[in-house]
Amino acid sequence: MSTNQVDTSLQAVVATYNGFLKHPEFREIAEASLHLIKQSGYSKILVDTRQTRVIQKESQQWIDREWFPRAIRAGVTHMAFLTPDDFFGKMSVEATNKQAVQVGQIDIQYFTSINAAKKWLLSKNGH
Repeated sequence: MSTNQVDTSLQAVVATYNGFLKHPEFREIAEASLHLIKQSGYSKILVDTRQTRVIQKESQQWIDREWFPRAIRAGVTHMAFLTPDDFFGKMSVEATNKQAVQVGQIDIQYFTSINAAKKWLLSKNGH
């Protein structure tokens, strides 16, 4: 199952993506993350994609063209991604974020350890 929650100790929204998600499911999770960002006033998202397979091209394009610009407007400044061990899953996650990384308005980092991801997010000031 895929979920979103607010982690007050991290001062971040945590989004978990599992398995192979069709675009409507993927979009629903991403939209819920933005909703929680606006509701909480936090600026950081921990995205757990460790159980993700491949992200559909439609989802990649939607995230790039629509979601990231809205996330920037909502005040998102930092995103930590927990990447899958699976090579293709990892490449899919990184390809999805490539344009946003180049734009550079959101600091995006990739981790294989949840502790390292949390430590990085905690080191970022503000909420």
